[in-house]
Amino acid sequence: MSDSVTDPRTIVCCTPFGSDWTWFLQGLTTTDVRWVFTSDKATRPWQRWFQRPNLSTPVATLRTVLTVRRTRAALLITLDPRLSFWCALWCRLLRVDVEHFVFSFNFPELPRGWKLPFFRFAFAQLRQLRVHSTMERDLYSRHFGIAPERIRIALWAMNKPEIEPAEPLQAGDYVCAVGGNARDYATLAEAALRLPQIPMVWVVRPENVVGLTLPPQVRVVSNISYHQSMNYLAYSRFMALPLRGAEVPCGHVTLVSAMYLSKAIVVTDSAGVSDYVTEGITGLLCAPGDAAAMAKAVQTLWIDRARADRFGEQGREFAESTCSDASTTAEMTAYFAQLGLAR
Repeated sequence: MSDSVTDPRTIVCCTPFGSDWTWFLQGLTTTDVRWVFTSDKATRPWQRWFQRPNLSTPVATLRTVLTVRRTRAALLITLDPRLSFWCALWCRLLRVDVEHFVFSFNFPELPRGWKLPFFRFAFAQLRQLRVHSTMERDLYSRHFGIAPERIRIALWAMNKPEIEPAEPLQAGDYVCAVGGNARDYATLAEAALRLPQIPMVWVVRPENVVGLTLPPQVRVVSNISYHQSMNYLAYSRFMALPLRGAEVPCGHVTLVSAMYLSKAIVVTDSAGVSDYVTEGITGLLCAPGDAAAMAKAVQTLWIDRARADRFGEQGREFAESTCSDASTTAEMTAYFAQLGLAR
């Protein structure tokens, strides 16, 4: 028999790696709502020993779902697809009936082959999920068999990034590239070879540049904090964002960060960024894998600084009006109110 009787005063929220969301979510509900926060952060020695397979996530999400069942919670919130999959799977296997809301649903690489049926089985339990681009709603609906009406589009929202330290970590003018998911640094490296006069700083994961031949004007920085990476972005002339294909649902955090910092953007023309970047308004688009086109776009904005500055200001206006934390607060308050959990 499924657990269909709920306590309208309890919300269980499962966060990755011990991240703290109490500052944001708790203030949006009525004072009589009880919040229970769980995490898959490793806290016991055995969890550090078993890295492959990583048992922390399935064990932590099982405890989360058992908490949902024990408290008869009205709502389960998960914050990424990894936790969402395991929580949804346990809910289905244990027949726990709960409103399951995924705050941020994004797959840099889609599960395929023998894994896909398990994901489809689990995700049938999801009630609502948020994606950060129009193309993702269509993509995930087709791939996982999720009804489109359960998928809401909410552009990535954040406040203006803080930078650390206050002074620039890189002297002089340069073009910046930031991030690692679904990136095509091979194409950017080929573009850089055509532009020996334009310095670049890439803030990437070490694996992003394995096997690449980099020209001397490209500096690679890895394993630094988010605020330090934003320092490189803030003091750059503009940003380049090379993506791996025409349907890549990645780069949204980097895009919005660059916009808040008034940076023009040279980006691969992918459906995943079409909600954010408008050709000739906030940046320049290049065909996937086209190093010549990317080199031309980078050179264009490097030479025409006034145009790059104009794109940057228009991007900042877009971010402040469309991608602010205030928009997320309003959205989530309306959702909680719909469930009778907000004022």
